[in-house]
Amino acid sequence: MQDEVVKALLNPEAYDVEPGKIQLIQTHISFIFLTEKFVYKVKKAVNLGFLDFTTLEKRRYYCEKELELNRRLCEDMYLEVVTINRSNGSIKIKGKGQVIEYAVKMRRFPQERMMSRLLEENKVDMKIIDKIAKTISDFHSKAETNERINQFGSLKIIEANWKENFDQTKEFIGITISYNDFNQIYKKVYDFMDKNVLLFEKRVNKGKIRD
Repeated sequence: MQDEVVKALLNPEAYDVEPGKIQLIQTHISFIFLTEKFVYKVKKAVNLGFLDFTTLEKRRYYCEKELELNRRLCEDMYLEVVTINRSNGSIKIKGKGQVIEYAVKMRRFPQERMMSRLLEENKVDMKIIDKIAKTISDFHSKAETNERINQFGSLKIIEANWKENFDQTKEFIGITISYNDFNQIYKKVYDFMDKNVLLFEKRVNKGKIRD
């Protein structure tokens, strides 16, 4: 089903607004369609342990959560969750007929304002860095924290997350990561956790774990 959606979204007729040039970028969890003014992100139907997008309902839910969470910092860029519909054999964003997929619709960020571009052109100064740092600091200082959220900062949960990452990475040793690199990262991570038990506890007790 997703192969059909990807193929359809490479066709200008599938869009809710005139797309201009269409470019597809893939990550391990998303199909990202760049158009002239907007970006449409479709979640891949994958289960990686730490996330599960295998059903249409789950993809709808996580599209809505992505919109909700990212609007906190980028309200003008994260626009809406759109349906992708099939009707009379054709697939169209915000169309008629059966809903077969969902996508997060975003305003496309001007490429000339991308940080990578600005760095290449030596246009990033301390004023910009300070502004970014203050924005992030203010955001975290106001973010929600409670007993449920605190659990995610506990050493037990952090260690479980790292273990899952290492377990999932093992099958790629010798393919995308060398045996030596894997072991070095593994050792550094567990050494850090072993040496900083009190630091993790202190962060939880001081309310540093935020949503």
